[in-house]
Parts: sequence; structure tokens; C-alpha cells
Amino acid sequence: MGEYEPMTPVPVYFDWQFWSAIVALFALARSQLPPIHLWFRPRRLDVEVHSRLQVTHAVGNPNVGMYVSIRNTGGRELRIRATTLVVARENTSLGTLPAQNYFETPSSQYSVLFVPFSLKPGETWAHGANFLQLFDRATEKQYRESESALGSDIRQKLAARGEGDKQAVAAEPHLVKPFLELFERLFVWLPGEYVVELKVDAEPGATSFSKKYRFTLYESDSQELKSQVEDYPYGGGLSYNVDRHAGAFVPLVQHSG
Repeated sequence: MGEYEPMTPVPVYFDWQFWSAIVALFALARSQLPPIHLWFRPRRLDVEVHSRLQVTHAVGNPNVGMYVSIRNTGGRELRIRATTLVVARENTSLGTLPAQNYFETPSSQYSVLFVPFSLKPGETWAHGANFLQLFDRATEKQYRESESALGSDIRQKLAARGEGDKQAVAAEPHLVKPFLELFERLFVWLPGEYVVELKVDAEPGATSFSKKYRFTLYESDSQELKSQVEDYPYGGGLSYNVDRHAGAFVPLVQHSG
């Protein structure tokens, strides 16, 4: 019997079972992951806005309505944390208005709260959003108490009308005064050239978006917005909505600066 010689091991890359296992694992991974070409696409946001802007107010507190479309054109999921408008009139800053709520569909009658959301590659968030600063707690408390007192006075006067009397009734001047004072303190929509900077705060931060736009408010626009106070004695714009309080819809163009 000859001397025993150990068998030389076959390299793993010659083993067809090894490659079968690799192919199977690759197929499984591919079914669980996005297409590989997306891995090399940078994270990116594509943001568009409508060509008209809604400018209005709530007892002087500035509100802006804007239709915003945010699309994830990159290859990884993005988190949208906040959307804000920085407003200035003729180089004078008027403050920052965060998006507080939005309409889910063009036909929605009521808005829903704006909260952070995620966008997968190719997904789009496109809605009409309302940008405004909420009242601080002290102002909110004062507003609710004043609105309750004004509404109670109007209801009592309505109940005291004679049968068939459809004449509108107004609240006592001292009950209207708090709203006029609040309007005078908060109203900013004077005639002039405005610049708004739309900011989309995204995660990761490198994907955040910012672009400036401009619009013009004419004397007639400002006067129309100011005239809303004429409805306050009757509860209009306070206890109930008034159609003409929708505000001014003005053309919006990209800022060249």
C-alpha cells in the first residue's frame, strides 16, 4: 500500500454551491432594497410654489396662504421637519411665519395640523399651506375672553328684537375696543414691495431648501384688508367667518436677488 497523500482542497471560488448561495443571497437583498442606482443619487429636494399668494390676517395677525409642492428627487428617504416664510417689506423684516396647517385636498373645507413628515424617493407633498405666528398665551386668553363677551352681548340683543325684526345688531363699543387695539398692534400689510423667503427645513440638513420670491401690495389691497374691522362690531371675522375676509390674492414671482 502506497504512502497516504492528503487531498488538495478545492478553492471556494471553484465551488458551484458557493456561487449558488451568493446568487440567492443577492436576489434576496435586491428584493428588500431600492434599485442600486438610487444609492448613488444625492439627497435632494425640488420645491415649487403657485404663482399667486394669499395675503390676509386674523385681527391684524399676518397670515399667508401659499400652495407648496415638495418633491424628493434624490435616492434616499428625507424627513421634512418644518416649512417657514421669512417676510420683509422694503428691507424691513416683518418676522418669520411657520406653516401651521394645510389643506389635504383642493376641495377641503377644513385644514389639518402641519407636522413633520417623511418623503421616499419620488414622493411629493403638495398642498395649500397657511403660514402664521400663533398668538402667545396671554393674547390668546385675552382674545377668547373678549370674543365671549362680545358674542354674549350680540346674542342678548338678537333675542330682544321684536318679531320679524331682521336688523343686524352691534356689540357695545367697549366690547369691540379690544379687537381694534389688537388689530392696530399686529397689522403689517401696508402698501409696498415685499420679499418672502421660503425655507424647507429637512433632515439631513444638507438637503434643506431656501428660495426668495417677491410680491406687491397696492393701496387698494391694504385698504381692503383694513376694512375687515368694520365687521367686528357684528361678530364678523370673530365669532363667524366672512367671505370677503379671504384677503388679497397677489402675483408671486421669483426674486432676482
